[in-house]
Order: sequence, then structure tokens, then C-alpha cells
Amino acid sequence: MRGDLRRALALVRRRTHRGAALDVRLLEKPDCGLCAEIYRALRRVGLDVPLEVERIDITKDPALFDRYALRIPVIAVGERELDAAGLDDPTLRAWLRA
Repeated sequence: MRGDLRRALALVRRRTHRGAALDVRLLEKPDCGLCAEIYRALRRVGLDVPLEVERIDITKDPALFDRYALRIPVIAVGERELDAAGLDDPTLRAWLRA
């Protein structure tokens, strides 16, 4: 019992981020399977890299829709953008850390 508690607390300490979270924008549209997949990947990567994910629906802004309709899902950090369809977790993690 005591050993299980120690292991659980050690896991929590390893998973607790001490730095500032990276602000990530996920440009997506409703009912997009690839968008949902990338959001789940961001959640998994967020266990190792502190992330603050803002989900942006491009269908609500005509300018965003014109720019990103054929590219979604797109991940943006600052001025950098990544066409994220089909990316695996290690690739996504490496791009976010760069």
C-alpha cells in the first residue's frame, strides 16, 4: 500500500510542469476527424510539454476559412505554423520543442 502511494506521488511529480505553458492555437472546423485526432495528440504531448491549447473554429471567420480551409488541422505557435494532419506524437513533440 505505502509503496503504491509513493509510486503514484512520484508519477505526479514527474508529470507536474514547472515552466510556463506554451500557447498553442489549433485551427480546426467542426466534425473534422483529423482535427479531433490532432487535439488528442496535443493532449498526450501535453503530458510531457506544458501546453495551453486554444481551439479556433475557422468556420466562424471568413478570412480564416479562406486561408486554412484546405490545410486544417493547423497548429500555430507564435508566427510558426504546422500543417498537422497525420502527424505522430514524436514529430509533434519535436516541432513544439523547437
